[in-house]
Amino acid sequence: MGDELQQKIMDYHELAQYHMKLAYIMYNHKQFQTALVLCNWALTSMTRALYIHQNRKNTTFKLSLTELLLLIHTDFNPGLDIVIFIGKMNYILCEEEAKLVKIEQNDMDRLLRKTDEVLRNLSVRIINNTTELL
Repeated sequence: MGDELQQKIMDYHELAQYHMKLAYIMYNHKQFQTALVLCNWALTSMTRALYIHQNRKNTTFKLSLTELLLLIHTDFNPGLDIVIFIGKMNYILCEEEAKLVKIEQNDMDRLLRKTDEVLRNLSVRIINNTTELL
């Protein structure tokens, strides 16, 4: 894999971690809608890293749910629950913008935990596969 693509993968990987750190900061300040957006950005960054890793080409476009399913779900890494979670996050964001509904703290707790879990799952796939390629 080219050094440029490897660097792009690591940049997106670090960006996802950075977005989650900011999400927790916003959560601690009771800025739940901002934390939700940052969680979504973290998921987007990690899926871009995974896309570049698996396809060995850069992406700047947003992946559809079908493309996400093809990217994330494999025989060795079942990922339907991850794709459904990402779809729900996108739906919640659309609904939040339209209705400006207040997010409850216990709901945000669950969203943060699930986002962390998904990011760890995808991160392990990227890191394990990267070390095998080196």
